[in-house]
Amino acid sequence: MSAGILERIWQIIYSGGPIMVALALLAFMLYRNTVGVFLFITRLRVRQTLQRHHSKPTRTDIRNFREHFEQLVRTQLKYANVLIVAAPLMGLLGTVAGMLDTFRGIGAESGQDTTKAVADGIKVALITTQTGLMIAIIGLFFSQWILRIYRSKDLQLLELELETMEKT
Repeated sequence: MSAGILERIWQIIYSGGPIMVALALLAFMLYRNTVGVFLFITRLRVRQTLQRHHSKPTRTDIRNFREHFEQLVRTQLKYANVLIVAAPLMGLLGTVAGMLDTFRGIGAESGQDTTKAVADGIKVALITTQTGLMIAIIGLFFSQWILRIYRSKDLQLLELELETMEKT
């Protein structure tokens, strides 16, 4: 990234006030979690993983693997969903803070300073709201993508389980 882009990002974060720091931390936690789960789940080779741990996996082995796999993915997606829900709420908190600054500026009644205070308050309100919504929307799409891949892997496990049932 060029220095100009980083500087612009910093200006946006700075102009959004202290709530933007919390939003940035929330986004980091959310995307770190979802990218990690995404990489794990896309790299998982079901048949090879089972055969690595069991030369001839039994139905019980596959079922245990499926249960652990489901628990892992569901737990991580629950964590991601909490952060997804928190992002717009935190943006709303920034909106309230920005509107309070706006009303403080209106109450100041000091000409040019009033206009700047009102504009700055509205700017904070809009930036934090937009940021919270963008974090949540991207996180929601990403978590649904992960869920879709998980279902595909789970189907592969079911097929493998059926294969072992037919052999016995």
